[in-house]
Amino acid sequence: MFIAETPRLVLRELTLNDAGALGEILGDPEVMEFSTNGPCTDDDTRKFIDGCLTSYKEHGFGQWGVVDSSSGAIIGFCGLSPVDLNGVQEVEIGYRLARNAWGQGLASEAAAAALAYGFSKCGLDSIIAIIAHRHVASVRVAEKVGLKMDFSTTYRGWDVGIWRKKHEEWNTRKPLTEILK
Repeated sequence: MFIAETPRLVLRELTLNDAGALGEILGDPEVMEFSTNGPCTDDDTRKFIDGCLTSYKEHGFGQWGVVDSSSGAIIGFCGLSPVDLNGVQEVEIGYRLARNAWGQGLASEAAAAALAYGFSKCGLDSIIAIIAHRHVASVRVAEKVGLKMDFSTTYRGWDVGIWRKKHEEWNTRKPLTEILK
């Protein structure tokens, strides 16, 4: 199912047919350097997609495939996931892109679309990002799409910052191209 379109990307629900292409991305140690799970095996990738399919049904959102509009190739994932953070239920935005998609503003483009979906279609009150303090590129993405540092904590043994954006901070009148400037 189609979720969102940006100037250069399409976000859509993942299917098991994406396992091969997504597996190559999620199996890359550099892509997964800041994942608490580390690089994925083919089986891990299929389980990840199964979890996304379950989340779509149960929550109306999940991690979605990020597709390059010009080539039609899947270049990663970006979306929303329920997460237990220190005993509190939150919704987290996550993103992982293939190395050849880095440094082009694509993660920010996908994240802005995912946030818009979460606030406008799902009616979420707040969305967080859990980011390792030393993951500078991910911090830049969070800042670019309007998340603000909320607090620091430990998550799955990592020292992380919790970045947050609240529904009332989301500007429905501001076009995506303005958000990404």
